[in-house]
Amino acid sequence: MNIFALAALGIIGTLLAVMLKNTRPEISLLVSLSACIIILLYAVNGLGSVFGQLTDIIEKSGINEKYFEVAVKACIIAYITQFASELCKDAGEGAIAVKLEMAGKVSIVILAMPVISGFINVISELLDKI
Repeated sequence: MNIFALAALGIIGTLLAVMLKNTRPEISLLVSLSACIIILLYAVNGLGSVFGQLTDIIEKSGINEKYFEVAVKACIIAYITQFASELCKDAGEGAIAVKLEMAGKVSIVILAMPVISGFINVISELLDKI
């Protein structure tokens, strides 16, 4: 499936959801959710080759893989949180969406704490040498 097919799927899904919203809101939500999931699955399916190439680049550069893993996990958390939050907003649950976004941000901070701690240790050691 290419981007044109995905765009068509998104537009058709949106049109169907809008047309059904007043008469059958529960079906409208399912149509919207189905289109979102299909588009998301396609996007995630294409990431495998990207991660393989990035892993090769990281190995060749000599950068610690731990930092790469944290960055990738943070991006995944951000995308999943945004996707779920937008679905909640589309369903009219703005309060849940805001709390979900906050939980995603907190999760990223928790994930990054070992890296932040490592940077602080390096800075501390450098300052001790001065």
